[in-house]
Amino acid sequence: MSASGEIREQVQALLFEEAAALDEQRWHDWLALFTQDCEYWVPAWKNEFETTNDPDGEVSLIYYSDRVGLEERIWRIESAASPAHRTRPRTCHAVNNIRIDAEQLIVKANWRVDCYEEKRATSFFGHYEYGLINQADKLLIARKKIILVNDSVPSYIDIYQL
Repeated sequence: MSASGEIREQVQALLFEEAAALDEQRWHDWLALFTQDCEYWVPAWKNEFETTNDPDGEVSLIYYSDRVGLEERIWRIESAASPAHRTRPRTCHAVNNIRIDAEQLIVKANWRVDCYEEKRATSFFGHYEYGLINQADKLLIARKKIILVNDSVPSYIDIYQL
């Protein structure tokens, strides 16, 4: 089903705000875009053509079954509790080819993130699939699945690189 102009504007605003919050390291603004019971999932690839389908029974690159997991991730990033987060790359998210099923509030988009850290540039790219809900006239992310097409990760991957 095609999205009306108003829904399309709301969805684009949400996706673009999410990208900006990650690029600007506004972690709590980013978290506020998700529902409390959200699912955030980056499946691994089984082979060249198929990703894993079950985050509970198969390997995932990242999986959080609710927002508490995302909140813990943000705490680790902010506190530099992990050696990988003592320095963070500068990032530039680009979200495009946004496709909306307005009846079910399912959104698909393509993405690319360019990262610069320690005089080295890397890029990640793939596909997003969102399940959104309308809560008090505001769209929120209830589910986000990220297909990382170039999954040959140099050392680590984190939420701000996706």
